[in-house]
Amino acid sequence: MLTVEQAYQKGKQAGIAAAKDPQWILMAESVMDWAKKSYPASAQLNYREEIIKLEKERMAADLDLTKFPECRKWVDVVRAEHKGFLDGCGDLWMMAHHFNWYWFVSRRLNTRYVRKDAPKGKCTGVWFGHGKEGPMAGQNLDDIVRPFQKFDPPEKGPSGKPFTKITPVGSASSAVLCDEEPENIFPVDVFEIMPEDIKTLKDFVDFLYRYREFWGPGNIVFADPEYNSVAIEKSNCRMGVRWAKNGASAVTACSYLTPEMNAFKKERDKISFEMRGFDPVDNPDYVFWQGCEKRYKRLLHLVEQEASGTPTIEGLASIMLDHAVPFPDRICLAGEKGHRLDWEANWTLTSSSSVLFGPTRRTLWWRKEGNKPIYETQPFLILGEGVEMRKEWEKGVRQVIKP
Repeated sequence: MLTVEQAYQKGKQAGIAAAKDPQWILMAESVMDWAKKSYPASAQLNYREEIIKLEKERMAADLDLTKFPECRKWVDVVRAEHKGFLDGCGDLWMMAHHFNWYWFVSRRLNTRYVRKDAPKGKCTGVWFGHGKEGPMAGQNLDDIVRPFQKFDPPEKGPSGKPFTKITPVGSASSAVLCDEEPENIFPVDVFEIMPEDIKTLKDFVDFLYRYREFWGPGNIVFADPEYNSVAIEKSNCRMGVRWAKNGASAVTACSYLTPEMNAFKKERDKISFEMRGFDPVDNPDYVFWQGCEKRYKRLLHLVEQEASGTPTIEGLASIMLDHAVPFPDRICLAGEKGHRLDWEANWTLTSSSSVLFGPTRRTLWWRKEGNKPIYETQPFLILGEGVEMRKEWEKGVRQVIKP
């Protein structure tokens, strides 16, 4: 855990950087505009005022240290980081937005102001703990297109540094309309306050479950230093766990496949349809969520199929770029819409497939360009430091990036 002084300096550096970054304001305004369109019942809210009010509420909230003893030094650390950010940027709203926007959407808008459309799928993460060249990870970024965003390839390939603790290796957004609101609202970074003596995935999962009100929602894959893995599916207050098969784990967005989480989401989905006067099945959300579940099941099938043999980086990339079946089952998105009333479409904006360790560690990295889906573009090849280029890697890549 950071000291109070370290937390203040961390916040101040982030505040200074935000104040100097023109894209920070563009993104903040873009997500607020998205929220106004997505949650029409919240149209009367002044988001800037609401975010500042939420910041004050969360900072003043009680934190029961008998239930959460790991947080004894945490309160002062959090307050120092928030003050540092404010001192760095000089703008109360910027500070409040930085620390609370994601929480505001999931714990206030999703719970109190049911949106007109389902939040569209964002991301796919895949992990292979073993492979022909060693452990591998794949990650897609799926989102609506924002013209001001530019995506440049990474400057460096995988570092090759061994994991010294349990590490997130793949993620996807996932949330529930009409979700529950947590009783505990003080900001807690569960990964910062986690005791160092937690070494096993079982103890790690148990700790996350005890702190489940403080983090998420989302679907995340974690791996330990021995490359064992687990996929966690998370709503605001609930958590499902899916252990690895054949050393592999994977998640994608806007769906849960652990039985208890799947049942909870479908129950809440129906409530959201009723609240909005939707037909139970002929509505954009039902069609979209059914598609997400199909996509998730296809992803796990493809991953299990690859893991049953000897996984390769080519096999991983074929999963991340999968478009062999029609939308919505396909993994890689190309601006498709599932229902006639859909008002926004998702694209896979970037995709990476990496060998993480050893003498052949490298990343194949794609990005959307123009109106082309990324699987119609050539990837960049980014080498890890000290990795020697091989002739067979040149085929089909546009550029080799050496550290």
